[in-house]
Amino acid sequence: MRVLSFVEGTDSRKGGFGVGGVPWIANSLAQRGHQVVLILAGSPNPGTEHWVQPDVPTALAREADLGYFGIVTYPCLTRRWAFSPTMFNALWPYVREADFITLHSLYSFPVLTGYLLARWFRKPYGLWPHGVLAPFQRRISAGKKKVYGWLVARAILNNASVLFYTALGERAEACPLHLKAPSVIIPHGLDLQTFTNLPPRGAFRSRYLAGHSGPLVLFLSRLHAKKGLDVLVRAFALVVERLPDARLAIVGGGDPPQFAQQVASWVKESNVSDYVVMPGFITGLQKMQAFADADVFILPSHAENFGFAVFEAMASRLPVVVSDTLNYAQEIESHQAGRSVPRDPHLFADALIRLLIDQELRHKLGQNGFDLARMYSWETAGEKVERAIGSILWGEPLPADLTLDQG
Repeated sequence: MRVLSFVEGTDSRKGGFGVGGVPWIANSLAQRGHQVVLILAGSPNPGTEHWVQPDVPTALAREADLGYFGIVTYPCLTRRWAFSPTMFNALWPYVREADFITLHSLYSFPVLTGYLLARWFRKPYGLWPHGVLAPFQRRISAGKKKVYGWLVARAILNNASVLFYTALGERAEACPLHLKAPSVIIPHGLDLQTFTNLPPRGAFRSRYLAGHSGPLVLFLSRLHAKKGLDVLVRAFALVVERLPDARLAIVGGGDPPQFAQQVASWVKESNVSDYVVMPGFITGLQKMQAFADADVFILPSHAENFGFAVFEAMASRLPVVVSDTLNYAQEIESHQAGRSVPRDPHLFADALIRLLIDQELRHKLGQNGFDLARMYSWETAGEKVERAIGSILWGEPLPADLTLDQG
């Protein structure tokens, strides 16, 4: 089958990354023997540049193991909303010949373009919300989202052939919206080979911590209001009272950029400036070095639809401490891969201190986390996406193992 996917590209205002996991979702489907083109407005995610092709025909002909895959980019006139008017005229011939359309996230021009073209040519389409329907996310720019919802977003959601959620919790968060489209649960995956052989310890500490050898807590994600960085800073201040040799690395770009200044002000107000480093956005080898040098990973986020950084940390054999509001928090607890606690600084501090002083426990939880992360591969995700789309194209019910409690 031939599938076209639409998404916005990276945005420096959002931490330097686009919508997480999208290129790998598309590629995982191509690996099953299909023609898949990811169309985005703006720049591709770091690490995916090798997939970029000059145009759609070239992407459709680019061999990717059993199938064909490529990314085609279009320039944005504005970063906000990824407005790229050239997309519409350029892409209608290819949508007309496509079998299925996938849309990623909701509030962007590429998604609107894909939706309008799919409706014009009566093509079935599916949408991955990627967490934008969570209550916390709905409160951000609520007025604008309400207007856009009335104009078109509600129709995009309700007219979809299927909604792809990454966790039961993500679907539950959207239940109050009473959406009409059926849905499936398909978790994201990881390229575990990337984490099989981490760099030797020491490079990240040498670069950012003057070679400090004491306990290191790592936060690695975009710096955004939903990530709970206020809780993190207050919790770490309590940790330092007990363990003055501990250090915290807050790694990521501000989303928006000025939010990094807010985080820095919390660090200063909590009197832990001498114990905290903020390297900004890093990727590639430096990112792997951060995982290699850390002792514990922390994410006190309000919500995560999947939480790539958490799974990457577990794949790096790091014990994790996360808020119990995350979709996979219960699974982390049940597999003893870390600790999930309410979003309270004292509870986070207690969990961190317990792990930082017990090396044997860290090792045990880290190995359990690696075993848990191994359960989530892109190969598995691609097979599930293939079955979901295939059932729609063949006029069959969605697979019961993907719809779960919706029957």
